[in-house]
Amino acid sequence: MKIIDVGVAHGGQIAVGKVAKAHGIKGELKVYPFSGRPDDFRGYRLLTLVEPVQGLARAYEVEQCRPLGNLVLLQLAGLSGRSAAEGLRGWEVRIDREFLPVLGAATFYWHDLVGLPVLSDTGQELGLVTSILVTPAHDILVITGAGGEYLIPVVAECVVGLAPDGKVLLVTPPPGLLEMNAGGMPGDAS
Repeated sequence: MKIIDVGVAHGGQIAVGKVAKAHGIKGELKVYPFSGRPDDFRGYRLLTLVEPVQGLARAYEVEQCRPLGNLVLLQLAGLSGRSAAEGLRGWEVRIDREFLPVLGAATFYWHDLVGLPVLSDTGQELGLVTSILVTPAHDILVITGAGGEYLIPVVAECVVGLAPDGKVLLVTPPPGLLEMNAGGMPGDAS
């Protein structure tokens, strides 16, 4: 199972980045991609920029897109001149969910997993996926339920996939994890 982070869901849109600052005199924008992968922006043709305080939204067509280190440079239709671009600093960049690339089997976007109920291989209801942590080794599912918070590594041995109905995430927790969250250590007789 593979999980891809592109950003945070907002209804039918996904936040994929944030305007860092203006670039040059033609009105280009330097954008920080939330996924950490500037190349993700190459497939986006229509973006919505959202002002962070009042929520004012403006839609733009992408005229040009190119990576610049860990950022992406965007030239948007109707945005010309540095002063216009400077006014968008700090705005969130969103795309419509329908424009995300279709993923292969056993591959999911983060925002599709957050909120799903989680069931262990023994049938125990663990709670809901509340977030996903990024670590150098692998991503980690944060599951919150009545038994507390569980951290399940996103590796083939632990994350089985979705139930046939697609509405429940199935996991095989590492040995001893559930007992640790219940307040004891594995093999502890007390």
